[in-house]
Amino acid sequence: MKMRKPIKAYGGNGRSAIYEFDDGTAEMRNGGTIAWRNTNPGNIKSGEFAKSHGGIGNNGKFAVFPDFATGRRAMYDLLQLPKYHSVTLAEAIYIYAPPPENNPEAYIQRVVELTGFRRTDRMADLDNWRLVDAMMRHEDYKVGIVKPIKKLSAVYTWRTMRDEHVRPEHAKREGQVFRWDRPNFDHPGEARGCRCWAECHECEYVAKATNPFEVQIVISY
Repeated sequence: MKMRKPIKAYGGNGRSAIYEFDDGTAEMRNGGTIAWRNTNPGNIKSGEFAKSHGGIGNNGKFAVFPDFATGRRAMYDLLQLPKYHSVTLAEAIYIYAPPPENNPEAYIQRVVELTGFRRTDRMADLDNWRLVDAMMRHEDYKVGIVKPIKKLSAVYTWRTMRDEHVRPEHAKREGQVFRWDRPNFDHPGEARGCRCWAECHECEYVAKATNPFEVQIVISY
């Protein structure tokens, strides 16, 4: 039996994410943690790095990957960049999850406890797959509920980060509805450096929603 392959992903309505598959079906991921909803165990931000490492969309400021293996591999490859690979474990985590939005000291302590590594160890000398798995546990990958979508919406609502860095032409599209099949311009997140995302227009709202731009997790790279 042929496995379905996710080909596109974007924000749901509230605390969820939408995945479209190559066979024309779709599903919504509800609840769980944002790392699980986006199949992004390292909570990597959307952008050129994510796109070049298998990302299929974005949900707020975070990238969405097609499967766990791809998301995990992207996290590994991110840690191979010189800014991480040439420093100590502690320094790398301060870069990866900087204060004040994060608590890097708690992050370091958790990783040290899980791996037995020392904070002063050089990243180049460590088993980075072991490090990735420890960091994933700290990032919190909790499973929610997967719900099939019977009828895929032909439209989406344009959402922005609502800050001073949003492009003027994109700020004007905040909250507007557009068709997927009739773009007169790039869809949200497609233009280089764009942090906007598409929100499912006709999906059910998830109670006690947390909008992606309000999540206080910032990953720097």
